[in-house]
Amino acid sequence: MNEILLPFKQKRTLLQIGLCALIFIGMAVPFKVMVLVEGFTEVRPVNAVPVVVGLLFGPAGAWGCAVGNLIADLFGTFSQASLLGFFGNFFAAYLPYKLWHTWKKGEKPNVKSYGNITLYMLLSAITSLAVAVFIACGLDVFQQFWSPEIFYIILFNDFGFPLFLGLPVLIVATCDDHNIEPHMPRNRERYGKGRKAALGLFIAAQLAVLAMIMMGFSMSGFLPMSIAGVLFLLSLLAFIILE
Repeated sequence: MNEILLPFKQKRTLLQIGLCALIFIGMAVPFKVMVLVEGFTEVRPVNAVPVVVGLLFGPAGAWGCAVGNLIADLFGTFSQASLLGFFGNFFAAYLPYKLWHTWKKGEKPNVKSYGNITLYMLLSAITSLAVAVFIACGLDVFQQFWSPEIFYIILFNDFGFPLFLGLPVLIVATCDDHNIEPHMPRNRERYGKGRKAALGLFIAAQLAVLAMIMMGFSMSGFLPMSIAGVLFLLSLLAFIILE
């Protein structure tokens, strides 16, 4: 938990939050006119940003994306759902960072090998599914608004753009010709097994929710999906909080 709040205690990371927020706003606002679901979502090339800045800046990148999305919503899509968007975009950046350092302990984020490119694709897929479940099912539970269309739009926005836009940017940013030092987590072993257990439950729960959505169920109307949703949320929080 201390790692999540650390960016607010240092001038350098506060500047990183501001920089990431400005990049997010600059990429999000021009596409507000390309509406897919009125009042909720649009074509979002900006969704390439969270994975990249999460891997490079860690928690600072996550806060920058969360704040940037909230401000961007003021340009046409601000509503009660913006709170879900705030946390959803935080997860969109913070999850790739946590996933990378869970599976690649001690290695700086890079895509200099086929194995790391594959890992980038995997963590992008896991993150996109998590954000889609969190926002779409959150709308269902808290605002009684269920739209499978929104779920699939978020899923493809959050996977496609990091793959086709974010990956080339990360390749350039982490190449030997640039001196970008990614944020590295503190070396802690105490919660290693607990975090991996939470990750396993988190992935299983979100896959279960995905399967039930594909079968036509909604979280507010189907008890097994609600149970899977609770497990999803608790394991997600455990995974990101445990260091």
